[in-house]
Amino acid sequence: MRKNRNSPMWEYLEAAGVLEKGTDEEIKAAKRLYRKKYLLRYKQQQRGSKPEYTVNFSKDSGEYERIILAAKRHKMPVTTFLRSAALAYLNRTYIVPDPIRIARLEQLLSDCLNEIKTIAKTKERFFWGREQKVEEIEKRIVKLESDISEVLRNPPLAFPHDHQNQIA
Repeated sequence: MRKNRNSPMWEYLEAAGVLEKGTDEEIKAAKRLYRKKYLLRYKQQQRGSKPEYTVNFSKDSGEYERIILAAKRHKMPVTTFLRSAALAYLNRTYIVPDPIRIARLEQLLSDCLNEIKTIAKTKERFFWGREQKVEEIEKRIVKLESDISEVLRNPPLAFPHDHQNQIA
């Protein structure tokens, strides 16, 4: 692996004179010091554009567990969930717990609409053709209702092993 000798770290080490006169341990210590200073400068710059806040949750009152479970349910890290929840609250929007299920529901509705449009566009030759179309639309809507009910009422378990342990 080739080391970039033009990097700021190497410039720092050369300016400190540790590369010419220092031992391996002194070079390692100088690198640690450089990294510490670098991270301090980086965090100071970030605070100006991205302020940070510390939030504490009580384990005694159950706040901590509720936040952890909600983040898992939404399939997000805790910090991402907290940020999303705060912004959703301010924007008066809803955090979708399972975007894949919602996308499936949207797809089912879109499929139904496309089928209804296809059925409605075909020309009728006879009166009984209209009845057949209405029956086809009715069957598709009943199927759509059962599909939507399945998606909304029977979600997959987030932690199937926990569910099995509770039953046993």
